[in-house]
Amino acid sequence: MRVCIIGLGRMGRGIAVNLSRRGHEVLGFDVDPNTASKLSGSNVVVVNNMVKCVDGADYVVIAVPTGKESYNVVNSIAGAAKGVILDTTTMSLSELNSILKIVGERGLRYLSVRLEKGPREAERGELVLYVGGDEGLFKESSNILGQIGTPIYVGNHEQATALKLISNVILTANTVILAEVSSLIRKLGMDPDTVVKALSMGGSDSAQLRARLPWMLKGNYGESFSLKLARDVIDKALEYAQSMDIQLPIITLIDELLRIAEAAGYGSRDFSEIAEILKVNERK
Repeated sequence: MRVCIIGLGRMGRGIAVNLSRRGHEVLGFDVDPNTASKLSGSNVVVVNNMVKCVDGADYVVIAVPTGKESYNVVNSIAGAAKGVILDTTTMSLSELNSILKIVGERGLRYLSVRLEKGPREAERGELVLYVGGDEGLFKESSNILGQIGTPIYVGNHEQATALKLISNVILTANTVILAEVSSLIRKLGMDPDTVVKALSMGGSDSAQLRARLPWMLKGNYGESFSLKLARDVIDKALEYAQSMDIQLPIITLIDELLRIAEAAGYGSRDFSEIAEILKVNERK
């Protein structure tokens, strides 16, 4: 099977490596020419033309940072894409509607495929996929989706998109709470690994506690999900909630805190670096 991956950042690169290991012919394209060097040693063929990548592909995976970029990609490949488009981009509902307009006008075969988990899981084929769109097309694409991760058909495009935004809101809120209490935890003078092990065995357990609390306690942050991207997703969720006439006061406060941390220069590696700005308030 021939697969084109558009967007070779951490997630797109992981998906490309995973699918190439499974024996697929994988072509990749990214606007950054330096991405080719990051795929050296793999069987992924990086091309310098988006349409060339799409031409003849059974599946086109879009893995770009925002809905605006996804719109530009879909608009650019509309005349060449004959295969199924799997759009993994986290986007707002207004961005989705702009894309669906092109999909309808050009008769594209398009599925919204919103991703859960991170780059390591992408490379292992262990992502969770919230899939929205035509159910028949989902069933037709179940084989390739199952090789990317665990696909869950959740309904239409809007439902898949909104569910991803809600998931990210919960993730972000959980992380901000952990960042705030990390100051208190450090005052206990306990071994960070012991703290995480103990808390993960009780009612406070979460994926963020196990993954990000150790970074906060040790002040050593992994490269995962930047604060800018986290804030962008929160903004999209607030926009969607407002369109539904629903108020999210706590999330609004978190959004303001993210903006303060971003302006202070934190979150270049991962948004959990927001814990650093809260350290300022620790009493000596």
